[in-house]
Amino acid sequence: MSRTIVTLVGKDHVGIIATVCNFFAENNINILDIKQTTVQDYINMILIVDTTKYTGDFESLNAGLDEVGKKVGCIVKATHEEIFEMMHRI
Repeated sequence: MSRTIVTLVGKDHVGIIATVCNFFAENNINILDIKQTTVQDYINMILIVDTTKYTGDFESLNAGLDEVGKKVGCIVKATHEEIFEMMHRI
């Protein structure tokens, strides 16, 4: 299994989660876990996804997520799980 951490930050509005989930479904990416927090008008999401069946490379994944982010007016980024863990190690 190839796990990737996806983060999303932006102004909350209808359709954000649907657009992100549709992108994952269209690209054979399985959502393993999702956590969402909204503070006033802002949304912060973190998703753990399985990219084992994704046919593109990591750069194309981030390019696709950039396009999703433009559609929904948010910043959406993917990070390899290993790098994410190293960045958040104390």
